Amino acid sequence: MSSRRLFGSTLIKDYYAILGISRNATKEEIKRAYRRLAKEWHPDVNPDPKAKEHFQEINEAYYVLSDDEKRQEYDRILLTGDEKSYRDFMEYIQDFLESIWQGMRRAPKPKRGQDIRLKVELSLEEAAFGGEKEIEYERWIDCPECNGKGYAGHMEKVICSSCGGTGRRVSGIFNFPRPCSVCKGRGYIIKNLCPACGGRGRVAKKSKIKITIPRGTDEGDILKVSGFGHTGERGGEAGDLYLRVVLKAHEVFKKVGKDLYMEKFISFPMAVLGGSIKVKGLDGEHIEVFVQPGTECGSSKTILGKGFPSPTGPGNLIITFRIDVPKNINSNVKSLLEKLAKELGDEGVETKNGLVERIKNILPFR
Repeated sequence: MSSRRLFGSTLIKDYYAILGISRNATKEEIKRAYRRLAKEWHPDVNPDPKAKEHFQEINEAYYVLSDDEKRQEYDRILLTGDEKSYRDFMEYIQDFLESIWQGMRRAPKPKRGQDIRLKVELSLEEAAFGGEKEIEYERWIDCPECNGKGYAGHMEKVICSSCGGTGRRVSGIFNFPRPCSVCKGRGYIIKNLCPACGGRGRVAKKSKIKITIPRGTDEGDILKVSGFGHTGERGGEAGDLYLRVVLKAHEVFKKVGKDLYMEKFISFPMAVLGGSIKVKGLDGEHIEVFVQPGTECGSSKTILGKGFPSPTGPGNLIITFRIDVPKNINSNVKSLLEKLAKELGDEGVETKNGLVERIKNILPFR
């Protein structure tokens, strides 16, 4: 069983897989699995270079799954696949456990902001010829009220009565030191939390930026905008913004690879006699196209180099011809068509005189 699962664009930790237990494992089963794995992977007894990292993951999984409330929230996230809730949950868990591996009272280090992955819809024209596009999205930024500190003015703090200021409590099977749940491992309680961010130091905000679309951008391409992900914590650098390109359906052209397909209606005389027509390309240019005499409905013509641009060269424009059959015609046009049908020997065509004779034979005229 893999210890990682993919939610959309986010790779999550599967705590059940890390402990090697089922999703419906009992508390006793969780404890037994933790006891066995902790003994096996403790860095003091396991020389494997990855032992410390795996030992931390084992303790992290046990920390979440042995707590009913945290396990319930984690299971809900697994069930719904809610990426945002998972990121918030993991941010809380990681901050909570970080002090164990770094030292309980050591000042927390700057933390890089998370990357943001979104979809951006482009028209064929925007993707083909590039340019600038404004997008709006939500990201975490430093709280403007407290400048990311998490408290208003000067910090007012008191020693945490639950841990006596140590920031930890010793519990668990191996007397594993755990961060105090009241002060979150700090050893003190901040009295004057910022009312705007609730002490988090960051707030979610809608952001607008202009991005550059390279010429020949294609479906599935990833556009990276450095530094426009979530803002880092405690002075850490911002994450990056990744945009996956999705092309909108076009009312005229259908893109297949680098080629563009379109349909063009021509008249029956044009199909029979041939001639020249003009079609409008993706770039707005009017292209003169020669129609071969005797062109059949459904036949196609390829215009080289007039398709979708790409770094390896443009594709082609493939035009499929359809015969335009008029629904309403005047008497002169109808007369000409009847003469043409007679000339071509098309006896099945319904002429005006033939229709009158058929009606006479059906209805009992007196």
